[in-house]
Amino acid sequence: MKTPIYLLAVMAVMLLTAAGCGSKKDEAAEPASTSTDTAKEPVITEEAEEQEEKEKPVDLSGGLEEVSIALEELQSTIDTAPQNAAQLQASGKKVEEKWDAIEEQVEESHPEDYKNIEESLYPLIDETKKDQPDAEKIKPLLTKTIEKLNAFQEKTASNS
Repeated sequence: MKTPIYLLAVMAVMLLTAAGCGSKKDEAAEPASTSTDTAKEPVITEEAEEQEEKEKPVDLSGGLEEVSIALEELQSTIDTAPQNAAQLQASGKKVEEKWDAIEEQVEESHPEDYKNIEESLYPLIDETKKDQPDAEKIKPLLTKTIEKLNAFQEKTASNS
């Protein structure tokens, strides 16, 4: 007869303890004016900003110019600091970002030129992403990519 009473008493204590843990304690930790007094500002992350930038329509000629400038910066890095992996990676990343901004537009409007440019551009970007980019492999890819991009810029400028 004692066992059911002890069991019932232990269960009652556990129930009261569990019920008490989640009730008013959370409210006491929060300030009194949480929901109605101030409006919460949306948190904008870097990823959200990058996504927003990608969604903006980009002027093709301006985008091509930005890619060209990024390629020139990579060329400058190759000329001045060919062994500096961090600089090569950063320059390569910038080229990739600038190309990504116009890539879809180029692919849709000029599929042949798109394919031609990417034959040297993607191996170039891949090489700059390596832990130790090889400047000797980057040089010919960079030269080809610059030539192809310049020809494409001239073609689009004459068609405008």
